[in-house]
Amino acid sequence: MQLKLLWELQEVDLAIKNLEKRIELAPAESGVDEAEGLVQELKKEYEERVSQNKEDRKVLKTLEMKTQKLVDDRKQLNENMYNGTVTNVKELEQMHRRMDHLLVEKEKTEDEILVIMESLEEQDDHLAGLNEELGRAEKDLKEKEERLRINLAEMNNELESLKAEKEIRAEKVEKKYMDKYLMLAEKNQGQALARVNEDLCGGCRVFISSGLRGHLYNPDAMVYCENCGRLLIKLDD
Repeated sequence: MQLKLLWELQEVDLAIKNLEKRIELAPAESGVDEAEGLVQELKKEYEERVSQNKEDRKVLKTLEMKTQKLVDDRKQLNENMYNGTVTNVKELEQMHRRMDHLLVEKEKTEDEILVIMESLEEQDDHLAGLNEELGRAEKDLKEKEERLRINLAEMNNELESLKAEKEIRAEKVEKKYMDKYLMLAEKNQGQALARVNEDLCGGCRVFISSGLRGHLYNPDAMVYCENCGRLLIKLDD
């Protein structure tokens, strides 16, 4: 009877051990870390591109202001050339050259503006796509986190039930059997007892000697495998 109680206790202990391992591995296996990493990666890229977009818009604003100034300067220069205030031929030639230079600068600046505007349009499209991708990644992360939360809650509830069952079963085991069980369990990764099946030790798969087989029918006899040292128990199918 005591060996059967120990076997049942071992089953609960192994179930607890297995469940604790599952709880430990659950976060890594849930995909939460990967999903969170993707969200952070997308956020970083999005923020960097938004920052670059802002800088490019500042440059665009500066170029637009420069273009307007060039236009104003040419207008003022044109007025000075034809309002009759300047009559010196050499000075007028210099003003014409200045007009030509301002026109070249204006066209060059307008080309730069066009390049930046095309770049900004591409950036805006990319940012919109990134924002959608980030939204999907954040949704996926929340779903994985919720599934993990529910899964952990269920497993922890199951673990508490198993621990309560363990306490109840342990109270029924006599001290000498419990001491032996704890010692062997520590030595054999939680498997203190091995079930005998077809004269084989269920722990190490070695045949039980004929001298030990007869003792196995005594439900409280502590019979040990001669190979692995586990307590042997013969259970009805």
